[in-house]
Amino acid sequence: MGTGVHRETDGLVPGSPGSPMLQPYEVHDAGLFELEMVRVFGRSWVWLGDTEDLAEPGDFVTGTIGYQPVIVIRQADGGVRGFLNNCRHRASGLAFEPSGHCGRTLTCPYHNWAYAIDGRLIGVPDEPRMYPDGLDRSTLGLVPIRVEVAWGKLVFGCLSQRAPAFREWVAPLAARYDRYGFERFERFAGELDQTYPINWKAFCENSNDDYHVRFVHRRLNDRRHQLDTIVRFEGRTASGFKPHRLDVDDPAGGRDDLADEELLGHYADFVYPNLTPLTFPTMLILVRCDPLAPDRSRLLSRIYGVGHGEPDRARAFADLARTNQEDTDMVTELMRNLRSPFYRVGPPTTWEGRAAHVMGLVRQDVATPLAPDEFGEPARDAQEDPC
Repeated sequence: MGTGVHRETDGLVPGSPGSPMLQPYEVHDAGLFELEMVRVFGRSWVWLGDTEDLAEPGDFVTGTIGYQPVIVIRQADGGVRGFLNNCRHRASGLAFEPSGHCGRTLTCPYHNWAYAIDGRLIGVPDEPRMYPDGLDRSTLGLVPIRVEVAWGKLVFGCLSQRAPAFREWVAPLAARYDRYGFERFERFAGELDQTYPINWKAFCENSNDDYHVRFVHRRLNDRRHQLDTIVRFEGRTASGFKPHRLDVDDPAGGRDDLADEELLGHYADFVYPNLTPLTFPTMLILVRCDPLAPDRSRLLSRIYGVGHGEPDRARAFADLARTNQEDTDMVTELMRNLRSPFYRVGPPTTWEGRAAHVMGLVRQDVATPLAPDEFGEPARDAQEDPC
């Protein structure tokens, strides 16, 4: 993981020993990245989409958890089930669009193996000739994953059968999210979907850095009480509360049914390992950072809300696009300089506490091998909204 180069250059440049912030050798190392795909993403809950694409039986959404393609399908009984999006024969994908409708079956385009939407293998072309000694279809159904429909809206998936339940995963945020009523929020038309030359951890560290906001996003300073930011982090979540200047930017949107703090501003939240929710009383912005390579990541951003007309929706997307660009431009600059084995990371400020917390979670997962039964019998998760 770059430790040889790290050792050789120790002492050449003054630094801050023991800084918990992202280190240069953690950014570009391919071996470390491969471990993260297994040990971080392999046992994490990852946001995959929402129920607006899962209205009818056979409707599906696809996504990736680390390297692994997955699919979530609405079932005939109204529930949802998730699977690895791979044919059990030769690894081809089964669905290729972000969302769609497959009817009652999924068919592999490579050799036409067919699966029912509940995962059962139900068709193998020329089976008697291809497998004259017989084929046990019961062992070759689609591999299930855990699925949670949170707050009646958001679909999360988890590969591990041993990770905590979703509600426990997001426990520090759950009660506040319950109050927002996300099930009433509508997805705004369109999304932002772009690939950048950045490491996923570098973007997530930036998302949890409350120190940079009034400099990189200084255009917001006349609408926010930036110096009154409140930094919180606990478990697998983190949050920066951003109070608004109510004389120019009232975030409440007419609501009076939330806690006092929640009506006075918005939160830059984080759900480990790669989701940045920006929560307002009448709007939810989700920015997911998908790792593609040590130096390449995809950002997918969607906006949901209630009580917003088209002009408000257009402004929200324009503002989010600009914010994403400001952040990724800055992180791209960091990426160039983090290649140097001579650079040393400085100490974190109190407003970078949640960034340091998230980096600690990543390191802890990377250092912990998977349990022998990590992907054993499916855990009992509710398939509809317990949140």
